[in-house]
Amino acid sequence: MNDEDLYEKLAERILTKGSAFIPDLFRMIADEEEARIMLATPGTAEELAEKLGSSVEEMQAKLDLLYRKGLVFKSEKPQGTLYRMCRDVTQFHDATILWEGATREYLDLWGRQTREELPDYINMVSMILPKPLTRVVPVNQPVEARQSVLAFEDVEQMLRDAGRLAVANCTCRLVDGKCGKPLEVCLQLGKAADYTIDRGSGREIDYAEAIEIIRLSEEAGLVHVAMNKAYGSHIICNCCEDCCVAFGLPIDPTKIVDPSRFKAVVDEDVCSGCGECVERCFFSAIALVERDGEEVSTIDAEKCMGCGLCQVTCPEDAISLVVVREENFVPNF
Repeated sequence: MNDEDLYEKLAERILTKGSAFIPDLFRMIADEEEARIMLATPGTAEELAEKLGSSVEEMQAKLDLLYRKGLVFKSEKPQGTLYRMCRDVTQFHDATILWEGATREYLDLWGRQTREELPDYINMVSMILPKPLTRVVPVNQPVEARQSVLAFEDVEQMLRDAGRLAVANCTCRLVDGKCGKPLEVCLQLGKAADYTIDRGSGREIDYAEAIEIIRLSEEAGLVHVAMNKAYGSHIICNCCEDCCVAFGLPIDPTKIVDPSRFKAVVDEDVCSGCGECVERCFFSAIALVERDGEEVSTIDAEKCMGCGLCQVTCPEDAISLVVVREENFVPNF
């Protein structure tokens, strides 16, 4: 197999056959020998050494480097530590971008792939999957408003239940970053935190710092996004509307992210019509309308994703979140 075929084969392995960018992205971060190791996975260091004619010590050193690069992942099995290559384009993107050796040229090529190729890929995947793989999580609610918030949509409870916590840089803003929003805000929970800390792609934090990151993200106008399942989410991303794959692409965000179970409502008797909420909404779901000679905010329920960003900075506390979807809207309830 020649060099070009190796990288085309890697692209095929993560379901991006025919991509104009993925083979070159692999080529920029993995030499031919590393590509052959990735294609030979899954396997232990001993199995891969035998398969490729290497010593176990040499193979282990190469696997350790591939792990740090984000190109292979490991899990403990009865036969030993099993290594496998990244399973899809999202894992390839998120893991390798956080490698400390990633160059600006490498990140820029990911930017081109995101703008020019990813929308078509997402449109294709959305026709296959019954629901998006991620979902909006509403902003952290005051204690008195939590009676309708379930554990899997309560960021405080999600963090308490995680066991271990870490934070990493947002991969989307590492690539783009034109919005200037906070970078070190991608929260890793449980097993994801274990991975991040072990690999050195982020740092361990405690619950108090995680809550502070949630607060700062909300004030900065970032939307919380988690895995689209009721239990066991390993991430809480904090996404912007410019750089992040979830909301920055020219496609309907609901193909990538499910809304929360909530929608925003405005108390028109309290609203001052300042327009702060209009500016903060990613989804053009809020507008100012005239009521009795004064402007007030109104919510388009069809567009509202239930993130609650509008609520965070409302000077009159005129906005609240109400449940509009059943509990089983979130899968695996």
